[in-house]
Amino acid sequence: MMPVRWSDDGFPYMTKGNELIPMIVRKKGVERKDSITFGNFEIKDDFNSPNLGHEWMTLRNPADELYSLTENPGFLSLEFSDIKTTERKTPAFVCRRIQHHKFECSAKLFFNPGNDNDAAGLLLFKDEAHQYFLSISKKGKKERVALEKISGEDTEVLAASLINSEDNPITFKIHSRGKLWDFYFSLGDNEPELFIGDVDAHYLSTDNSWGFTGTTIGMYATKNN
Repeated sequence: MMPVRWSDDGFPYMTKGNELIPMIVRKKGVERKDSITFGNFEIKDDFNSPNLGHEWMTLRNPADELYSLTENPGFLSLEFSDIKTTERKTPAFVCRRIQHHKFECSAKLFFNPGNDNDAAGLLLFKDEAHQYFLSISKKGKKERVALEKISGEDTEVLAASLINSEDNPITFKIHSRGKLWDFYFSLGDNEPELFIGDVDAHYLSTDNSWGFTGTTIGMYATKNN
């Protein structure tokens, strides 16, 4: 952000004449806080607060009835919702904006489905017709980990595997390498291992899907019926 000055005849300006826009603007008395959200940074949210931080968003409405930070303190609890992110409504999706072309994001999930229709995991969301969903769902006595490419009403399964979690938590990790995504998961305290790599990131770009709001990433719970 640049400071604005005013001309004698009442017009705002940032530079005049041969002045150049500086790479860094320093203002006396302004100090950088310990927690920054530009450049390279690392953030871990343990959800110990009764309220979500300002970096977290939901779609269209607050979705207060679909998530809780007090039901199980230290965790974000999501309700499995009939509303999907392909609809222009408010799903059980808590997300934040993606700020870098290259980054890593991970989340540990305790999966407690009501039936085989319930699924939860990490969602990359550009709009209603451009999404990637790394999820776990129940399949009989086992669980199914899958990566789905969501194109509105059409869904393509890019990878799927049956696992036996034995009630262990599952960790999902997404690694962006700029033009490609890599998707990982692990059970318990194990390090996440590659599930599927080299997934096209252009699919979620503004160049491909238009729009202007950018891509978000976050936790999502849904009913697949």
